[in-house]
Amino acid sequence: MNAEYKLCIACIIFGAIVYVIYSSGIASLLTDVQHLPSVIRQYGALGYTLYILLFIIATLFLMPGSILVIVGGIVFGTVTGTLLSFIAATAASALSFLLARWIGRELLLKYVGHTAIFQAIERGMTRSGSDFLILTRLIPLFPYNIQNYAYGLTAISFWSFTLISAITTLPGLLLYTAMADELATGGITPVFILKLCLAGMALFTLIQAAKAYARYKQVVLPDPGKTKRSLSINKNQG
Repeated sequence: MNAEYKLCIACIIFGAIVYVIYSSGIASLLTDVQHLPSVIRQYGALGYTLYILLFIIATLFLMPGSILVIVGGIVFGTVTGTLLSFIAATAASALSFLLARWIGRELLLKYVGHTAIFQAIERGMTRSGSDFLILTRLIPLFPYNIQNYAYGLTAISFWSFTLISAITTLPGLLLYTAMADELATGGITPVFILKLCLAGMALFTLIQAAKAYARYKQVVLPDPGKTKRSLSINKNQG
């Protein structure tokens, strides 16, 4: 199938789904951390499947995934919530990657190759390969959901991308889910505040370890400030 036709088909389908998501109220539901847990609970055993589907939808359409992770902890608890979020996040990342690759690198480069995020990822992958993917997954340099599509335009293999993404996503999912579960079951207590501080320290330590690994491997990480400024310039010019 011609690449231009693929893009047209993808845009039509994407637009139709976006219309349904917003007109049906799904978009507002996905950002309502107070109402969403009760909706998922109403579906009983099907709530597991519903949660995964909503998580995938949010990721594919570039909505905040952190809210779904928090809801997973509230509804399912630490262990089950982490497992479901892990499955959903891995599946969503893989689908985004495959969609970008299906449309085609050459065609998408024509439209998004000039963007600051893609250029930074392209340079990083060329210089450092999988090490760059590991670091950008652990260090929040770019929006996570956009990365899924951007890496689909690089030369990295599907299985390498999926495996690395799954492994590097797990620590953050576990901490966010555990904190949401703790807050839902015990409320704001001195113990919760202590655990929250410890979780924050754990994430900080993980990021610092990733940066140290980058220095050891001589991986050049882009400046997030410059990337944001470039995005603002591109948006203003558009």
